[in-house]
Parts: sequence; structure tokens; C-alpha cells
Amino acid sequence: MKKLLILLLLVACSEKKTENLLSPTDFDSKLKATENAFVLDVRTEEEVSTGIIEGATNIVYDANFADKLGSLEQKPIFVYCAAGGRSAKAATILRDKGYTVFELQGGMNAWKDAGLPVK
Repeated sequence: MKKLLILLLLVACSEKKTENLLSPTDFDSKLKATENAFVLDVRTEEEVSTGIIEGATNIVYDANFADKLGSLEQKPIFVYCAAGGRSAKAATILRDKGYTVFELQGGMNAWKDAGLPVK
């Protein structure tokens, strides 16, 4: 019985993360449909210089990332990096702090490949 309960909990947790990992077009659509969204770019300054999603705020993901967050408003956060690795780590930290987080699957690379606008 314990094994079944653990399995159900794992499935429930993994579904939530998967549901918040969005393709570039779904990320764009969800972002446009969400009032008071906060777009968070966790790439390096050098990466940001190659283009950014309109309205995004850059907070570089590094060892001090959690300390840099301060007290963000409790609103949905749309997070991305270059390919998805750093944004996944950032999303975990944000979720642990109680935020609703949506991740861009494939990061800015996928966003650009999908032909979506970059500022």
C-alpha cells in the first residue's frame, strides 16, 4: 500500500511539472493570455545581448540566484534560458518559494527556431 501511495504522489508531482513545461508557441500563447505575468530570463548578460523576449527581466542564474530574487510579487512567472537547463533549476527554486511557474521548453534557442519575436 505504501508503494502505491508513493507511486501516485510521484505521478501527481510529475504531471504538474510537465503541464507547466510549454512549447514555444504554447508559452507565447499562455503568456499573452495571462494577466500580470512576470517574464524571467535567467541567461547570462552575453546571451541576453543576442536578444530577449519582449518585457522580460534578466536575473542571471548562478549560485546566488535565490538571493537575487528578493521578494517578487506573487504572480505567474514565465522563465527561460538558452536551452532549458538553467530555467528548470530556477523554476524549481521558484516553485519551492510558492510561485506558479511556466517554463519555455528548449529555451530561447527553441523560441527563435519557432520564428517568435525577439527584442
